[in-house]
Amino acid sequence: MNALQKILKNFRFQRFLILLITFLVLLLLGIKNVIPQKYDLKEGQISPVDIKSPRDFIDEIATKEKMQMAISNVPLQYSKSDDMQKDAINKAKQFFNFLLEQQSSSESISDKVKKIENTFTLNIEDKDIVYLLKQDYSTLVKLSDLLSGILNDLSKFEILQNDEESFNKALDFYKQRIQAANLDNNLKDIMIKLAPNFIKPNMFIDIKKTNELQELVKKQVEPVYVRKNQVIVSKGQVINSAHIYLLNKAGVLKNNSKTDVGNYISLISIILLSEFLIVLYLFKYKSNVYKNISYFILIFILICLNMLFVSATNVISKFLIPVAFMPIVLTMVFEYELAFFVFIISSLIVIILTNFSLEVFVIYVFGGLIGTIFLRDVYERRNIMLGGILIGFINSLIILSLGLISGSELSQVFLNMLYGIVGGLISSILAIGIMPIFEQIFDLVTPIKLMELSNPNQPLLKKVLFEAPGTYHHSILVGNLAEAAAESIGANSLLARVGAYYHDIGKIKRPYFFKENQIINDNPHDNLTPKLSAMIISAHVKDGIELANEYKLPSVIKQIIEEHHGTTLIKYFYAVAKQNGEDVDDKIFRYPGPKPKSKESAIVMLADCVEAAVRSMGSVTLEDIENMVDKIIKDKIEDGQLDESNLTLKDILNIKKSFINVLQGIFHNRIEYPDITKEGD
Repeated sequence: MNALQKILKNFRFQRFLILLITFLVLLLLGIKNVIPQKYDLKEGQISPVDIKSPRDFIDEIATKEKMQMAISNVPLQYSKSDDMQKDAINKAKQFFNFLLEQQSSSESISDKVKKIENTFTLNIEDKDIVYLLKQDYSTLVKLSDLLSGILNDLSKFEILQNDEESFNKALDFYKQRIQAANLDNNLKDIMIKLAPNFIKPNMFIDIKKTNELQELVKKQVEPVYVRKNQVIVSKGQVINSAHIYLLNKAGVLKNNSKTDVGNYISLISIILLSEFLIVLYLFKYKSNVYKNISYFILIFILICLNMLFVSATNVISKFLIPVAFMPIVLTMVFEYELAFFVFIISSLIVIILTNFSLEVFVIYVFGGLIGTIFLRDVYERRNIMLGGILIGFINSLIILSLGLISGSELSQVFLNMLYGIVGGLISSILAIGIMPIFEQIFDLVTPIKLMELSNPNQPLLKKVLFEAPGTYHHSILVGNLAEAAAESIGANSLLARVGAYYHDIGKIKRPYFFKENQIINDNPHDNLTPKLSAMIISAHVKDGIELANEYKLPSVIKQIIEEHHGTTLIKYFYAVAKQNGEDVDDKIFRYPGPKPKSKESAIVMLADCVEAAVRSMGSVTLEDIENMVDKIIKDKIEDGQLDESNLTLKDILNIKKSFINVLQGIFHNRIEYPDITKEGD
């Protein structure tokens, strides 16, 4: 063996090679889904194709414009203050008091007018001031009180700062009051002219409140998204700066590598982490799977296939993904705990392939959970299809719930629900279609395969029935014993039963050399030497393996056929040879082995011996059965036949009890219970 062959057969190198190939496959699938197609485009060019966004992202420019629009619609916020209104009332009183003072002054009218204009800034003419100065004391007091009263009443109005509408409302009220007063027309006109000097705002712009409201509205603005598969630029459209911005954000321009680097790092990290966790789990908790290269390859092939199906269906809709495909197949082959663990870890990669879709993650986890739980005890392929229907139905309910929560359009929600149902069906169809291929390539034995092998219409079982009927019925009884015993210790009861059905198929080559098939008393062994008889008897194991290969039985069944006698001594012919005075070597009279290496093989060995021994006893009592079962099991232990089977003393005790219970039921019509004599009789 050269150095290369040694490397290729190295345990660690084989697994490293599998992991490397898986990594490369997943990386290629990930790149196809995560790294978008690139375009070399510039502003002013014409787009040669429809360019769609490969992912969801926020259009920051459009979002900013939307925010500015929302902010511009926010009304100015005001705070009330009566200070200016009070100042206006005081100013009005001061104005009329000053007029009264000037009336009593000895200065000329023109000087008085100038003095009043210098003291107060008024929107009235000199003649109006002169007219007011000519009024008597009572009239000026009346005007002062009227103006103060009107201004005081205006405090109930909201007169906004720099707001013409609210000012005009206040002015109208002012005019109405003046017009209603008992004044001559000249005074009314003058008082109306004075209005702008005394009507002041009492509501002022509150910058702080306005800014706070704008910030609140800004936060409530939903981001503008460019959705996956949304057309950014249509074919034939002239590319502008806005297009360049969106294409850059989408990561589809050739000069943009920043997004790609992040995607590569994320993808590689997730793939390596997933592989590490799966290998660690197998190494620590499923060593039998880790050490079996076929199982190891199968798990990572399934992961790659699953991601391939995810990539293919995701092109149409992320809800079409066959979420339960991998857990269904893994559950059929391994324990559901392993199936669920591998499935959950692989979901990390699925999340990346679907652009971190929370909806897909929820559906994926629930679909896989249902697949592992519902199908853990399925024994017919049609039940896988029923499981797919159930998974599809659950998918649709989850999609409906998520759609209603997110406020999606009902038409789109119903379409997604349909995709979810179809995805469940695709899961079961793929699983049903691929299982026979895996069973053949990896020599797998699934519960469904075992159930098919247990069908009496199987050609090989029918051959045993017609050519060795005694052996057939013996095998059925052994199957019942083996199944009950396996159940009692937590072994694979279905495998034990089916293995028992096929354990003696080699006897059909020479059926009449075996007692159960001898209808008449003529025994062919009477004319043979003990050595030759022993060779014929032991040959049924080798003949059984040949038939198993011919009918393509799984290796675990062939293992039971090969091990069901171990290296047991063929005692009868060994004893005859010794009685004849022959110098015999007991190795010649032993089965070739090997000894049982699994609990199921050991159980079939014990069940085979126990059933034959009890049947040969004729009428038996319960005590006879118990003694015979004890004797046979004790002999096998002492002969070392169970040394490699991993059976514990507790297992053997439970096997013994289950054998006795089943045999008691089989031979109940022939059991003779001994009389119980009372003590002293």
